[in-house]
Amino acid sequence: MTAKKAAQTAVLLAVALILGFLENLLPPVFPMLPYAKIGLGNAAVLLALIWLGVPYAAVVLVLKCVIIGLFSGAPTMILYSLGGGVLSFVVMLLLLKVGANGVPAVSAAGGLMHNVGQVLVAMTITGTVEIAVLLVYLALFGLVAGAVIGVIVYFVDRGVMRGKKEEPNA
Repeated sequence: MTAKKAAQTAVLLAVALILGFLENLLPPVFPMLPYAKIGLGNAAVLLALIWLGVPYAAVVLVLKCVIIGLFSGAPTMILYSLGGGVLSFVVMLLLLKVGANGVPAVSAAGGLMHNVGQVLVAMTITGTVEIAVLLVYLALFGLVAGAVIGVIVYFVDRGVMRGKKEEPNA
């Protein structure tokens, strides 16, 4: 690991943490699904995946899940975050590898799979298969939230890459 990549990873982790903590302060998007969040911190994970590669993005993902879970006062949240995050990460990685059409589509698939992963964790912990009924709502929410995050990531990536081209030493 180079010093530059370590610094970039640390900055993206800081962004993920700040966005995650800020999002925890916001009221629920849907009061009937108070645990459904848009996942702003996941934008930093996707940027790390695109810019730095798998090992660095994995570090951002895991540390984001653990640190936010510990500081939120709900350590069991770590299991849900990691369950959804890892499944989402793998799917987005595979889609990027096969050349999926566009960051928003990749992120939408990631948002969907994040919710699938969390429901699978909930079913495992509680031993209750009926929890799967939540996927009806969470699937749609995950797709939309993931697409929104994907659009944000697309424009951030585009702006940063344009800025790098304009630098004299880029």
